[in-house]
Amino acid sequence: MGLKIYSSTLNLCEALETSIQRALKAVSADEICGLVFCGTSDTVGYHELLADIKAEVYKILGKKVPVTLIPQYLLPHGGLSLDIYTLEGAVEIRTEERGGVCYGIIENSDESLLFVEGIPASDFSDSVHTQSREVFDKLDTVLTAYGFAVDDIVRQWNYIGSIVSYREGKQNYQEFNDARTHYYAKGAWKNGYPAATGIGASGDCIIVGGIAFKKRGEGDKGIYPIDNPLQVAAHIYSKRVLIDDAADAMKSTPKFERAKLIETARGACCFVSGTAAIRGEESMDASSARLQTIKTIENIEYLVSKENLARFGCKPYDLKYVVLQVFIKSAEDYEEVRAEVEKAYPNVSVVYSIADVCRRELLVEIEGILIS
Repeated sequence: MGLKIYSSTLNLCEALETSIQRALKAVSADEICGLVFCGTSDTVGYHELLADIKAEVYKILGKKVPVTLIPQYLLPHGGLSLDIYTLEGAVEIRTEERGGVCYGIIENSDESLLFVEGIPASDFSDSVHTQSREVFDKLDTVLTAYGFAVDDIVRQWNYIGSIVSYREGKQNYQEFNDARTHYYAKGAWKNGYPAATGIGASGDCIIVGGIAFKKRGEGDKGIYPIDNPLQVAAHIYSKRVLIDDAADAMKSTPKFERAKLIETARGACCFVSGTAAIRGEESMDASSARLQTIKTIENIEYLVSKENLARFGCKPYDLKYVVLQVFIKSAEDYEEVRAEVEKAYPNVSVVYSIADVCRRELLVEIEGILIS
């Protein structure tokens, strides 16, 4: 795929423009398909900060590119991290904006890939239902503009403020899942649901971004939903593990696959969904972040193993991690979580942040991207 991700931590002791400019020197503007910033823990000024970051980025690059801002506290000491997503080599990336949403489109005669920035709801004080419907409507507008359907989404990131808390008697994560299920009803999903992360964030925000991909003239070839025999597929969880106290709750399941592998003209790319210490559909080792981290890594390693890829019809790719994101519920667990992650992935770029996971007893969640 030619995908490469450059990670850096911005120096907030200097001007924002200077810090961003230094980070962007590592890449060519023509190769950027998206920028992902992580690190604000205050959503009160979120939209203003996002606008400032976009203005600086556009000025430095001389054009608009997709920019996502994740409102999570960056570990260990705060600040801002920046992941620069690039597609290297002879490929044209067109970046455009529609309805206030920026996206990158990569097309050739055989396939199309759409990289959509994280779309924040316009008013974080609105209900989760209202915010989610607004964000999905904006996402759908971008998809349909380029002939994509909702079931062409292969990777989705969902940031849900106060994810396990309640508003008006409804759990925020369950309310989001109900809205996602309503939106996804437009698709047939013959290639499986997207890989996805549904993770907590600061405040009461809803922010959704993603990647859509489709092949031409080859039917379903080259797009593989990857399940994990160690875990029950999230989209068929029993009602018992879905949480909502509201009498009229839909209790929709989370609609995602454990991973999604796509074969592109430039190689294979595997998106690993947000993964936690769940076996079957039960949470494991509730009292230990270290043990949960070990279980989570075991889940991921089995998920992307050649043995498991073959189970779903994939070629025996030698997949290489290009980035990991580790979400930790409590800062006091950072050191022991980091020790286990670095033991398993000593040469991989990793971003650590504070975030609630979708179940109160879960203390750690890890997502990643691998390429052949």
